Amino acid sequence: MNHGPFFSVITAAYNSSATISDTLASLLSQDFSDFEYIIVDGASKDTTVDIVKKYVPLFESKGIRLRWVSEPDRGIYDAWNKGVRLAEGRWISFIGSDDTYMPGALRRYKQAIDESATDINYMSSRVEVIDHQKKTLRIFGSKYDWRRVVADYDVAQVGSFHKKALFEEVGPFSEAYRIAGDLQFYIRCRAVIRPSFFPEITARMLDGGVSNQPYPALREGLRVKLDTRATHPLDAYYHFYLSLTKCYVKMALRKLGVIRV
Repeated sequence: MNHGPFFSVITAAYNSSATISDTLASLLSQDFSDFEYIIVDGASKDTTVDIVKKYVPLFESKGIRLRWVSEPDRGIYDAWNKGVRLAEGRWISFIGSDDTYMPGALRRYKQAIDESATDINYMSSRVEVIDHQKKTLRIFGSKYDWRRVVADYDVAQVGSFHKKALFEEVGPFSEAYRIAGDLQFYIRCRAVIRPSFFPEITARMLDGGVSNQPYPALREGLRVKLDTRATHPLDAYYHFYLSLTKCYVKMALRKLGVIRV
């Protein structure tokens, strides 16, 4: 029998002093305490670790275990895998060091899991994407369907919860990728994942990456699709160029002031 917490929440951090206080505060302010928080820092050179240390007694005062480690790593998927190995919770989530949970998010996730079929091993919701001024840019997230994941990667990975047994069954994130390792993981899970979804916004995610520098992320996503043979190569290239074109068109329209998102 598992006597650990219900949730393990994992954050990978590196030189995150400008944003990690908001992430920590969003966890500390949850109206649900049956979770542990694990921060895997990649040997930050700023004050990230000092900030984390200040929060340890605040979490302890609420009966929540905050564990952290700071050491060099090989990227985000190495950090996430370290967090999974440390996790003692039944369900595991990953939230960035510049992302935040909405008030009540963990309580709602617990309720949604309890109300779902007993055999589910993955639960996702919706996420609000914001800019550096905390203005909403868009909302995304839908129920996991591996065909849609391959085409558009439309699951909101930020804040999604994975049953720990899922990692035990399919293995850790591949460290062969630096950007799209989560895409590869969700494709690799397709034969065993039993997903559920509830259409509430549970997290805010800072915009970045694909929207501003689309080529590296989309190129690695293409590599994942070709490596996993999840779709026909022609279809993989079609969606790569289609997505790349959409990103560059949006970037051009933003510069012209036609659109904001």
